[in-house]
Amino acid sequence: MGVSIVIPSFERPELLDRLLQSIANQTYKEFEVFVVDDNSSNFYRVEQVVNKYSKEFKIELTKNKKKMGAPFSRNKGINLAQNDLIALVDDDDEWFPLKLEKQIEVFKNSGDEVGLVYTWTRVIDSSRNILREATEVIEGIAKNEILDNCFISSPSVMVRKKAIIKAGLFDESFPSCQDWDTWTRIIFNNYEIRVCSEFLTYYYKHDGPTIGTSPRAKEGFILYYQKHFFKLLRFGKFRHLIRFFRLKVGI
Repeated sequence: MGVSIVIPSFERPELLDRLLQSIANQTYKEFEVFVVDDNSSNFYRVEQVVNKYSKEFKIELTKNKKKMGAPFSRNKGINLAQNDLIALVDDDDEWFPLKLEKQIEVFKNSGDEVGLVYTWTRVIDSSRNILREATEVIEGIAKNEILDNCFISSPSVMVRKKAIIKAGLFDESFPSCQDWDTWTRIIFNNYEIRVCSEFLTYYYKHDGPTIGTSPRAKEGFILYYQKHFFKLLRFGKFRHLIRFFRLKVGI
C-alpha cells in the first residue's frame, strides 16, 4: 500500500528540513511526498531543502502563485496525490520512525469502512520539553466524540483519499479549526476511525502568539459552530452552543 504525504509549507525551510529528515527515517518506504509552498519569500531555500532529499525518496515541490493559506495548500497536495492513502503533516511537526508502518498495518487489517487512522502525539516546545500528551483512544463512528472536541492530532492523520474527497476536502474559508471541521465531515459520512495507541508524532508548540489565542481562532470556532449547528443541537452539545452564542455576541 502506497502513501502520499502532503506538506503545506511557508517561510520555514529549516523546520521543513527537520520534518523531511523524520520522513527519510521512516521504516515504511512506499511513499511519495508533495510539498506545497505557499509563496514563501525564501523559496530558493525551500528548493534547496527539497533537493537535499530528492535522491532518498520521491518528492515533488510546487509553489502557489500567491499566499493562499494552509487549507488551499493541503487540498492542492491531496489532488496531486497518486496513492489511496494520504498522510497529512505540517512543516513544523515531526514523525517517529514507525509512524507510517504502524498506520499501514491498521489499514491492511481493516476494511473500506475505516477512513482515518490517527496516533498518540506528544506536544513539545522548541527545547523538546513535553507540554502535553494526546492519548485518546476513540474508535468507530465517533460522531458524539468528535463534536465534543478535536481529539485527532493533525500531524498524526492518515486518511483514505476517497474519504477526504467525499467529505469535500479542507474548507478554505476557515482561518482555523479546519482540521476539526474536516474530521467531523469524514466521520459524519459514516467512516470509522482507528487509533495507534503509541506515541508516533511530535506537535511543536511555538513560543509567542499562536493561532489558538488569536482573533482567527475565534472566527474559526464561530464558523465551525455555524456549519455544524444542527449536529451540535441533535447531540446535545449545549456547552458548545452556549460558547457559540457568547462568541457571536462578544461576551
